[in-house]
Amino acid sequence: MNKALKKDFTEGPMFLRMLLFALPIMLTGVLQIAYNMADNIVVGQFSGDDYALAAVGSTSSLTNLVLNLLLGVAAGTGVVVAQRYGAKDYGAVSKTVHTALSFSGVAGVAVMLIGLIISEPVLTLMGTKAEVLDNAVLYFRIICVGIPASSVYNFGGSVLRSVGDSKTPLIILGTSGILNVALNLFFVITLHMSVAGVALATIISQYASALAVMLVLYIRRTECYGFRPRELRFHKASLLAILRFGIPAGIQGCMFSISNVFITSAMNSFPTPDAVLANTIANNIDAISLTVMNAFTQAALTFTGQNFGAGKHDRVRRVLLLALLQVLVIGVAITQLELFFGEELIMLYISKDAQNKEAVIAITMDIITLLLNTFFLCGILDVMSGSLRGIGYSISPMLVNIIGICGVRILWIFAFFPMDMFNTPTGLMMSYPISWSLSIVAMAVIRVIAEVRVRKRLKALADNKNCAPAVAE
Repeated sequence: MNKALKKDFTEGPMFLRMLLFALPIMLTGVLQIAYNMADNIVVGQFSGDDYALAAVGSTSSLTNLVLNLLLGVAAGTGVVVAQRYGAKDYGAVSKTVHTALSFSGVAGVAVMLIGLIISEPVLTLMGTKAEVLDNAVLYFRIICVGIPASSVYNFGGSVLRSVGDSKTPLIILGTSGILNVALNLFFVITLHMSVAGVALATIISQYASALAVMLVLYIRRTECYGFRPRELRFHKASLLAILRFGIPAGIQGCMFSISNVFITSAMNSFPTPDAVLANTIANNIDAISLTVMNAFTQAALTFTGQNFGAGKHDRVRRVLLLALLQVLVIGVAITQLELFFGEELIMLYISKDAQNKEAVIAITMDIITLLLNTFFLCGILDVMSGSLRGIGYSISPMLVNIIGICGVRILWIFAFFPMDMFNTPTGLMMSYPISWSLSIVAMAVIRVIAEVRVRKRLKALADNKNCAPAVAE
Protein backbone atom coordinates (compact mmCIF):
# COMPACT_ATOMS: atom_id res chain seq x y z
CA MET A 1 0.00 0.00 0.00
CA ASN A 2 1.22 3.53 -0.81
CA LYS A 3 2.35 4.88 2.56
CA ALA A 4 1.83 8.45 1.41
CA LEU A 5 -1.87 7.75 1.16
CA LYS A 6 -2.15 5.56 4.24
CA LYS A 7 -3.54 7.24 7.36
CA ASP A 8 -3.50 4.88 10.32
CA PHE A 9 -4.82 6.60 13.44
CA THR A 10 -4.35 3.63 15.76
CA GLU A 11 -0.84 4.68 16.86
CA GLY A 12 0.77 7.85 18.20
CA PRO A 13 -0.58 11.09 19.74
CA MET A 14 -4.05 12.15 18.66
CA PHE A 15 -4.86 15.72 19.72
CA LEU A 16 -3.00 17.47 16.91
CA ARG A 17 -3.77 14.72 14.39
CA MET A 18 -7.48 15.09 15.09
CA LEU A 19 -7.24 18.84 14.55
CA LEU A 20 -5.31 18.37 11.31
CA PHE A 21 -7.83 15.75 10.17
CA ALA A 22 -10.79 17.97 11.08
CA LEU A 23 -9.39 21.11 9.46
CA PRO A 24 -9.83 20.03 5.81
CA ILE A 25 -13.32 18.72 6.61
CA MET A 26 -14.08 22.04 8.27
CA LEU A 27 -12.78 23.97 5.28
CA THR A 28 -14.70 21.66 2.93
CA GLY A 29 -17.91 22.34 4.82
CA VAL A 30 -17.29 26.07 5.03
CA LEU A 31 -16.58 26.17 1.30
CA GLN A 32 -19.80 24.27 0.64
CA ILE A 33 -21.70 26.71 2.82
CA ALA A 34 -19.97 29.61 1.10
CA TYR A 35 -21.09 28.34 -2.28
CA ASN A 36 -24.63 27.83 -1.00
CA MET A 37 -24.48 31.33 0.41
CA ALA A 38 -23.32 32.56 -2.99
CA ASP A 39 -26.39 30.91 -4.54
CA ASN A 40 -28.65 32.70 -2.10
CA ILE A 41 -26.82 36.02 -2.23
CA VAL A 42 -26.96 36.07 -6.03
CA VAL A 43 -30.66 35.25 -6.15
CA GLY A 44 -31.44 37.63 -3.26
CA GLN A 45 -29.48 40.56 -4.66
CA PHE A 46 -29.80 40.21 -8.44
CA SER A 47 -32.99 38.32 -9.32
CA GLY A 48 -35.22 41.40 -9.01
CA ASP A 49 -37.72 39.40 -6.93
CA ASP A 50 -37.91 40.25 -3.20
CA TYR A 51 -39.18 36.74 -2.44
CA ALA A 52 -37.01 34.66 -4.80
CA LEU A 53 -34.79 33.74 -1.83
CA ALA A 54 -37.87 32.78 0.17
CA ALA A 55 -38.80 30.39 -2.67
CA VAL A 56 -35.38 28.74 -2.42
CA GLY A 57 -35.61 28.61 1.38
CA SER A 58 -39.08 27.08 1.25
CA THR A 59 -37.60 23.95 -0.31
CA SER A 60 -34.61 23.44 2.01
CA SER A 61 -36.32 21.18 4.54
CA LEU A 62 -37.89 19.11 1.74
CA THR A 63 -34.56 18.87 -0.09
CA ASN A 64 -32.90 17.63 3.08
CA LEU A 65 -35.72 15.14 3.60
CA VAL A 66 -35.13 13.39 0.27
CA LEU A 67 -31.33 13.54 0.65
CA ASN A 68 -30.80 12.55 4.27
CA LEU A 69 -31.47 8.85 3.88
CA LEU A 70 -28.66 8.71 1.32
CA LEU A 71 -26.39 10.82 3.49
CA GLY A 72 -27.04 8.49 6.41
CA VAL A 73 -26.10 5.42 4.38
CA ALA A 74 -22.97 7.25 3.20
CA ALA A 75 -22.09 7.82 6.86
CA GLY A 76 -22.67 4.10 7.45
CA THR A 77 -20.18 3.38 4.70
CA GLY A 78 -17.62 5.50 6.53
CA VAL A 79 -18.11 3.55 9.75
CA VAL A 80 -17.68 0.15 8.07
CA VAL A 81 -14.65 1.22 6.01
CA ALA A 82 -12.96 2.84 9.04
CA GLN A 83 -13.46 -0.23 11.23
CA ARG A 84 -12.22 -2.65 8.56
CA TYR A 85 -9.33 -0.36 7.68
CA GLY A 86 -8.34 -0.12 11.34
CA ALA A 87 -8.50 -3.93 11.56
CA LYS A 88 -6.28 -4.07 8.42
CA ASP A 89 -8.84 -6.25 6.64
CA TYR A 90 -8.10 -4.69 3.25
CA GLY A 91 -10.06 -7.24 1.22
CA ALA A 92 -13.19 -6.35 3.17
CA VAL A 93 -12.45 -2.64 2.66
CA SER A 94 -12.44 -3.14 -1.12
CA LYS A 95 -15.73 -5.05 -1.07
CA THR A 96 -17.30 -2.35 1.08
CA VAL A 97 -16.17 0.43 -1.24
CA HIS A 98 -17.47 -1.20 -4.42
CA THR A 99 -20.74 -2.14 -2.77
CA ALA A 100 -21.16 1.43 -1.52
CA LEU A 101 -20.45 2.98 -4.92
CA SER A 102 -22.92 0.61 -6.59
CA PHE A 103 -25.56 1.50 -4.01
CA SER A 104 -24.92 5.24 -4.35
CA GLY A 105 -25.78 5.25 -8.05
CA VAL A 106 -28.89 3.07 -7.86
CA ALA A 107 -30.28 4.73 -4.75
CA GLY A 108 -29.51 8.23 -6.08
CA VAL A 109 -31.65 7.67 -9.16
CA ALA A 110 -34.48 6.20 -7.07
CA VAL A 111 -34.51 9.16 -4.68
CA MET A 112 -34.40 11.60 -7.60
CA LEU A 113 -37.57 10.08 -9.09
CA ILE A 114 -39.35 10.19 -5.73
CA GLY A 115 -38.40 13.84 -5.30
CA LEU A 116 -39.72 14.79 -8.73
CA ILE A 117 -43.04 13.10 -8.00
CA ILE A 118 -43.66 14.59 -4.54
CA SER A 119 -42.43 18.14 -5.22
CA GLU A 120 -45.61 20.12 -5.88
CA PRO A 121 -48.07 18.27 -3.61
CA VAL A 122 -45.72 18.32 -0.61
CA LEU A 123 -44.73 21.98 -1.01
CA THR A 124 -48.42 22.84 -1.25
CA LEU A 125 -49.18 20.73 1.83
CA MET A 126 -46.45 22.61 3.72
CA GLY A 127 -48.43 25.82 3.22
CA THR A 128 -45.90 27.46 0.91
CA LYS A 129 -47.07 31.00 0.16
CA ALA A 130 -48.69 31.59 -3.23
CA GLU A 131 -46.12 34.31 -3.94
CA VAL A 132 -43.29 31.76 -3.93
CA LEU A 133 -44.92 28.40 -4.75
CA ASP A 134 -44.23 28.25 -8.50
CA ASN A 135 -40.59 29.22 -8.09
CA ALA A 136 -40.19 26.81 -5.17
CA VAL A 137 -41.52 23.87 -7.21
CA LEU A 138 -39.29 24.76 -10.18
CA TYR A 139 -36.19 25.09 -7.99
CA PHE A 140 -36.83 21.83 -6.16
CA ARG A 141 -37.41 19.81 -9.33
CA ILE A 142 -34.16 21.00 -10.87
CA ILE A 143 -32.28 20.24 -7.66
CA CYS A 144 -33.70 16.70 -7.71
CA VAL A 145 -31.94 16.06 -11.02
CA GLY A 146 -28.62 16.50 -9.17
CA ILE A 147 -29.40 13.97 -6.44
CA PRO A 148 -27.59 11.01 -8.14
CA ALA A 149 -24.43 13.11 -8.44
CA SER A 150 -24.71 14.31 -4.84
CA SER A 151 -25.11 10.69 -3.73
CA VAL A 152 -22.00 9.49 -5.58
CA TYR A 153 -19.91 12.39 -4.26
CA ASN A 154 -20.99 11.88 -0.65
CA PHE A 155 -20.31 8.14 -0.73
CA GLY A 156 -16.93 8.68 -2.37
CA GLY A 157 -16.03 11.44 0.06
CA SER A 158 -17.03 9.25 3.00
CA VAL A 159 -14.70 6.50 1.77
CA LEU A 160 -11.77 8.91 1.46
CA ARG A 161 -12.32 10.42 4.91
CA SER A 162 -12.68 7.00 6.55
CA VAL A 163 -9.16 6.04 5.46
CA GLY A 164 -7.78 9.35 6.70
CA ASP A 165 -7.85 11.49 3.54
CA SER A 166 -9.85 14.58 4.41
CA LYS A 167 -7.91 16.86 2.04
CA THR A 168 -9.03 15.48 -1.31
CA PRO A 169 -12.76 16.17 -0.74
CA LEU A 170 -11.73 19.74 0.13
CA ILE A 171 -9.88 20.15 -3.17
CA ILE A 172 -12.76 18.66 -5.15
CA LEU A 173 -15.34 20.84 -3.48
CA GLY A 174 -13.22 23.95 -3.82
CA THR A 175 -12.88 23.43 -7.55
CA SER A 176 -16.53 22.58 -8.20
CA GLY A 177 -17.59 25.46 -5.96
CA ILE A 178 -15.75 27.98 -8.10
CA LEU A 179 -17.61 26.55 -11.08
CA ASN A 180 -20.88 26.89 -9.15
CA VAL A 181 -20.33 30.56 -8.34
CA ALA A 182 -19.31 31.39 -11.92
CA LEU A 183 -22.41 29.67 -13.29
CA ASN A 184 -24.61 31.44 -10.72
CA LEU A 185 -23.44 34.82 -11.91
CA PHE A 186 -23.82 33.83 -15.56
CA PHE A 187 -27.29 32.29 -15.29
CA VAL A 188 -28.82 34.87 -12.94
CA ILE A 189 -27.15 38.15 -13.91
CA THR A 190 -26.48 37.57 -17.61
CA LEU A 191 -29.38 35.28 -18.55
CA HIS A 192 -31.84 36.57 -15.89
CA MET A 193 -32.87 33.02 -14.91
CA SER A 194 -33.50 33.72 -11.18
CA VAL A 195 -34.12 30.53 -9.12
CA ALA A 196 -33.80 28.25 -12.16
CA GLY A 197 -30.32 29.60 -12.84
CA VAL A 198 -29.19 29.01 -9.27
CA ALA A 199 -30.54 25.45 -9.36
CA LEU A 200 -28.85 24.68 -12.69
CA ALA A 201 -25.52 26.00 -11.42
CA THR A 202 -25.84 23.75 -8.36
CA ILE A 203 -26.51 20.51 -10.22
CA ILE A 204 -23.79 21.12 -12.82
CA SER A 205 -21.24 21.58 -10.04
CA GLN A 206 -22.59 18.46 -8.27
CA TYR A 207 -21.98 16.33 -11.35
CA ALA A 208 -18.49 17.81 -11.63
CA SER A 209 -17.82 16.80 -7.98
CA ALA A 210 -19.12 13.27 -8.54
CA LEU A 211 -16.93 12.83 -11.61
CA ALA A 212 -13.89 14.15 -9.73
CA VAL A 213 -14.26 11.87 -6.71
CA MET A 214 -14.72 8.81 -8.92
CA LEU A 215 -11.64 9.80 -10.91
CA VAL A 216 -9.60 10.09 -7.69
CA LEU A 217 -10.75 6.67 -6.52
CA TYR A 218 -9.95 5.21 -9.95
CA ILE A 219 -6.45 6.73 -9.96
CA ARG A 220 -5.93 5.04 -6.58
CA ARG A 221 -7.28 1.73 -7.83
CA THR A 222 -4.19 -0.12 -6.52
CA GLU A 223 -5.16 0.92 -2.97
CA CYS A 224 -7.57 -1.22 -0.96
CA TYR A 225 -10.17 1.57 -1.15
CA GLY A 226 -9.59 2.34 -4.85
CA PHE A 227 -12.26 2.09 -7.54
CA ARG A 228 -11.97 -0.74 -10.07
CA PRO A 229 -14.96 -0.65 -12.47
CA ARG A 230 -15.04 -4.41 -13.04
CA GLU A 231 -15.52 -4.99 -9.31
CA LEU A 232 -18.68 -2.88 -9.03
CA ARG A 233 -21.27 -5.15 -7.49
CA PHE A 234 -23.28 -5.71 -4.33
CA HIS A 235 -21.49 -7.89 -1.78
CA LYS A 236 -24.18 -9.10 0.57
CA ALA A 237 -22.17 -9.00 3.80
CA SER A 238 -20.80 -5.52 3.04
CA LEU A 239 -24.21 -4.18 2.03
CA LEU A 240 -25.81 -5.50 5.22
CA ALA A 241 -23.03 -3.93 7.31
CA ILE A 242 -23.41 -0.58 5.54
CA LEU A 243 -27.18 -0.62 5.91
CA ARG A 244 -26.94 -1.69 9.53
CA PHE A 245 -25.10 1.53 10.35
CA GLY A 246 -26.47 3.69 7.57
CA ILE A 247 -30.21 3.10 7.76
CA PRO A 248 -30.53 4.29 11.39
CA ALA A 249 -28.44 7.38 10.56
CA GLY A 250 -30.56 7.96 7.45
CA ILE A 251 -33.82 7.56 9.35
CA GLN A 252 -32.50 9.97 11.95
CA GLY A 253 -31.67 12.49 9.23
CA CYS A 254 -35.09 12.05 7.65
CA MET A 255 -36.76 12.61 10.98
CA PHE A 256 -34.72 15.78 11.44
CA SER A 257 -35.97 16.90 8.05
CA ILE A 258 -39.56 16.03 8.92
CA SER A 259 -39.30 18.12 12.08
CA ASN A 260 -37.84 20.94 9.95
CA VAL A 261 -40.76 20.57 7.53
CA PHE A 262 -43.01 21.26 10.53
CA ILE A 263 -40.80 24.25 11.44
CA THR A 264 -41.09 25.62 7.88
CA SER A 265 -44.85 25.03 7.89
CA ALA A 266 -45.08 26.94 11.20
CA MET A 267 -43.05 29.79 9.68
CA ASN A 268 -45.51 29.79 6.78
CA SER A 269 -48.30 30.45 9.29
CA PHE A 270 -47.19 34.06 9.76
CA PRO A 271 -49.02 36.65 7.61
CA THR A 272 -46.16 37.42 5.18
CA PRO A 273 -43.19 35.44 3.80
CA ASP A 274 -40.85 37.64 5.88
CA ALA A 275 -40.46 34.98 8.59
CA VAL A 276 -39.64 32.29 6.00
CA LEU A 277 -37.07 34.61 4.41
CA ALA A 278 -35.55 35.43 7.82
CA ASN A 279 -35.38 31.73 8.70
CA THR A 280 -33.69 31.00 5.36
CA ILE A 281 -31.02 33.63 6.04
CA ALA A 282 -30.58 32.42 9.65
CA ASN A 283 -30.14 28.84 8.42
CA ASN A 284 -27.40 29.99 6.04
CA ILE A 285 -25.56 31.77 8.85
CA ASP A 286 -26.04 28.94 11.37
CA ALA A 287 -24.80 26.45 8.78
CA ILE A 288 -21.28 27.84 9.12
CA SER A 289 -21.20 26.86 12.80
CA LEU A 290 -22.84 23.53 12.09
CA THR A 291 -20.33 22.52 9.45
CA VAL A 292 -17.37 23.56 11.62
CA MET A 293 -18.67 21.42 14.48
CA ASN A 294 -19.48 18.55 12.11
CA ALA A 295 -15.76 18.31 11.28
CA PHE A 296 -15.13 17.15 14.85
CA THR A 297 -18.00 14.68 14.58
CA GLN A 298 -16.31 13.19 11.50
CA ALA A 299 -12.98 13.12 13.33
CA ALA A 300 -14.58 11.37 16.31
CA LEU A 301 -16.22 8.79 14.05
CA THR A 302 -13.10 8.04 11.98
CA PHE A 303 -10.62 7.91 14.87
CA THR A 304 -13.06 5.89 16.97
CA GLY A 305 -13.82 3.48 14.13
CA GLN A 306 -10.17 2.79 13.34
CA ASN A 307 -9.15 2.34 16.98
CA PHE A 308 -12.15 0.20 17.74
CA GLY A 309 -11.35 -1.96 14.73
CA ALA A 310 -7.82 -2.30 16.10
CA GLY A 311 -9.18 -3.24 19.54
CA LYS A 312 -7.72 -0.18 21.35
CA HIS A 313 -10.42 0.83 23.80
CA ASP A 314 -8.30 3.30 25.80
CA ARG A 315 -7.71 5.32 22.65
CA VAL A 316 -11.42 5.12 21.78
CA ARG A 317 -12.31 6.81 25.07
CA ARG A 318 -9.57 9.42 24.63
CA VAL A 319 -10.89 10.28 21.16
CA LEU A 320 -14.28 11.20 22.64
CA LEU A 321 -12.77 13.47 25.32
CA LEU A 322 -10.49 15.24 22.84
CA ALA A 323 -13.29 15.71 20.30
CA LEU A 324 -15.60 17.18 22.96
CA LEU A 325 -12.91 19.63 24.06
CA GLN A 326 -12.16 20.70 20.49
CA VAL A 327 -15.78 21.10 19.40
CA LEU A 328 -16.60 23.15 22.50
CA VAL A 329 -13.71 25.61 22.25
CA ILE A 330 -13.75 26.11 18.49
CA GLY A 331 -17.55 25.96 18.26
CA VAL A 332 -18.05 28.77 20.78
CA ALA A 333 -15.37 30.89 19.09
CA ILE A 334 -17.01 30.55 15.65
CA THR A 335 -20.56 31.26 16.85
CA GLN A 336 -19.53 34.39 18.72
CA LEU A 337 -17.64 35.65 15.68
CA GLU A 338 -20.76 35.15 13.56
CA LEU A 339 -22.87 37.01 16.10
CA PHE A 340 -20.44 39.92 16.13
CA PHE A 341 -20.86 40.33 12.37
CA GLY A 342 -24.53 39.24 12.40
CA GLU A 343 -26.15 42.26 10.75
CA GLU A 344 -23.43 42.50 8.11
CA LEU A 345 -23.96 38.83 7.22
CA ILE A 346 -27.73 39.32 6.99
CA MET A 347 -27.35 42.28 4.64
CA LEU A 348 -25.52 40.07 2.15
CA TYR A 349 -28.82 38.35 1.37
CA ILE A 350 -31.13 41.34 1.07
CA SER A 351 -31.27 43.88 -1.71
CA LYS A 352 -30.78 47.41 -0.38
CA ASP A 353 -34.00 48.39 -2.19
CA ALA A 354 -36.12 45.59 -0.72
CA GLN A 355 -39.27 46.95 0.92
CA ASN A 356 -39.23 44.29 3.64
CA LYS A 357 -35.57 44.83 4.57
CA GLU A 358 -35.97 46.18 8.14
CA ALA A 359 -38.52 43.57 9.19
CA VAL A 360 -36.38 40.71 7.85
CA ILE A 361 -33.22 41.99 9.55
CA ALA A 362 -34.98 42.26 12.92
CA ILE A 363 -36.47 38.75 12.75
CA THR A 364 -33.21 37.19 11.57
CA MET A 365 -31.15 38.85 14.32
CA ASP A 366 -33.55 37.53 16.97
CA ILE A 367 -33.28 33.99 15.58
CA ILE A 368 -29.48 33.86 15.24
CA THR A 369 -28.96 35.42 18.68
CA LEU A 370 -30.91 32.56 20.24
CA LEU A 371 -29.39 29.79 18.15
CA LEU A 372 -25.74 30.82 17.97
CA ASN A 373 -25.51 31.34 21.74
CA THR A 374 -26.61 27.74 22.27
CA PHE A 375 -25.13 26.02 19.22
CA PHE A 376 -22.28 24.47 21.22
CA LEU A 377 -24.92 22.06 22.59
CA CYS A 378 -25.50 20.75 19.07
CA GLY A 379 -21.76 20.20 18.64
CA ILE A 380 -21.51 18.22 21.88
CA LEU A 381 -24.49 16.08 20.91
CA ASP A 382 -23.16 15.30 17.43
CA VAL A 383 -19.68 14.35 18.67
CA MET A 384 -21.21 11.95 21.19
CA SER A 385 -23.37 10.47 18.44
CA GLY A 386 -20.35 10.08 16.12
CA SER A 387 -18.37 8.36 18.85
CA LEU A 388 -21.17 5.87 19.48
CA ARG A 389 -21.43 5.09 15.77
CA GLY A 390 -17.69 4.57 15.58
CA ILE A 391 -17.93 1.73 18.11
CA GLY A 392 -20.85 0.18 16.27
CA TYR A 393 -23.85 1.72 18.01
CA SER A 394 -26.31 2.89 15.38
CA ILE A 395 -29.79 2.26 16.79
CA SER A 396 -29.35 4.09 20.10
CA PRO A 397 -28.20 7.44 18.64
CA MET A 398 -31.04 7.22 16.15
CA LEU A 399 -33.65 6.71 18.88
CA VAL A 400 -32.23 9.49 21.05
CA ASN A 401 -32.28 11.94 18.15
CA ILE A 402 -35.73 10.92 16.92
CA ILE A 403 -37.29 11.24 20.37
CA GLY A 404 -35.11 13.93 21.91
CA ILE A 405 -34.71 16.16 18.85
CA CYS A 406 -37.55 15.52 16.43
CA GLY A 407 -40.16 14.52 18.99
CA VAL A 408 -39.46 17.47 21.27
CA ARG A 409 -39.55 19.96 18.37
CA ILE A 410 -42.82 18.65 16.99
CA LEU A 411 -44.30 18.61 20.50
CA TRP A 412 -43.16 22.21 20.92
CA ILE A 413 -44.82 23.26 17.66
CA PHE A 414 -48.19 21.80 18.61
CA ALA A 415 -48.19 22.34 22.39
CA PHE A 416 -46.27 25.56 23.04
CA PHE A 417 -45.94 27.52 19.78
CA PRO A 418 -49.68 28.36 19.64
CA MET A 419 -49.39 30.15 23.01
CA ASP A 420 -49.17 33.93 22.73
CA MET A 421 -45.83 34.10 24.55
CA PHE A 422 -44.21 31.67 22.06
CA ASN A 423 -46.10 32.56 18.88
CA THR A 424 -43.17 34.37 17.27
CA PRO A 425 -40.33 33.18 15.01
CA THR A 426 -37.97 33.25 18.00
CA GLY A 427 -40.46 31.43 20.20
CA LEU A 428 -40.69 28.73 17.56
CA MET A 429 -36.89 28.33 17.43
CA MET A 430 -36.64 27.87 21.21
CA SER A 431 -37.37 24.21 20.47
CA TYR A 432 -33.78 23.82 19.22
CA PRO A 433 -31.72 24.43 22.40
CA ILE A 434 -34.33 22.63 24.51
CA SER A 435 -34.16 19.52 22.30
CA TRP A 436 -30.33 19.58 22.21
CA SER A 437 -30.10 19.72 26.01
CA LEU A 438 -32.48 16.83 26.62
CA SER A 439 -30.76 14.68 23.98
CA ILE A 440 -27.28 15.27 25.45
CA VAL A 441 -28.43 13.84 28.79
CA ALA A 442 -29.87 10.74 27.11
CA MET A 443 -26.78 10.27 24.90
CA ALA A 444 -24.46 10.52 27.91
CA VAL A 445 -26.37 7.74 29.71
CA ILE A 446 -26.09 5.49 26.64
CA ARG A 447 -22.34 6.20 26.33
CA VAL A 448 -21.75 5.12 29.92
CA ILE A 449 -23.71 1.90 29.36
CA ALA A 450 -21.79 1.30 26.14
CA GLU A 451 -18.46 1.39 28.02
CA VAL A 452 -19.23 -1.90 29.75
CA ARG A 453 -20.39 -3.64 26.58
CA VAL A 454 -17.49 -2.36 24.51
CA ARG A 455 -14.91 -3.67 26.98
CA LYS A 456 -16.43 -7.14 26.73
CA ARG A 457 -16.63 -7.00 22.95
CA LEU A 458 -13.07 -5.77 22.51
CA LYS A 459 -11.83 -8.57 24.71
CA ALA A 460 -13.58 -10.99 22.37
CA LEU A 461 -11.96 -9.26 19.40
CA ALA A 462 -8.54 -9.63 21.00
CA ASP A 463 -9.17 -13.35 21.38
CA ASN A 464 -10.38 -13.73 17.80
CA LYS A 465 -8.86 -11.26 15.32
CA ASN A 466 -11.03 -12.56 12.49
CA CYS A 467 -14.41 -11.69 13.95
CA ALA A 468 -16.25 -8.61 12.67
CA PRO A 469 -15.32 -5.48 14.62
CA ALA A 470 -18.80 -4.33 15.49
CA VAL A 471 -20.94 -4.11 18.60
CA ALA A 472 -24.38 -5.68 18.48
CA GLU A 473 -26.95 -3.45 20.10
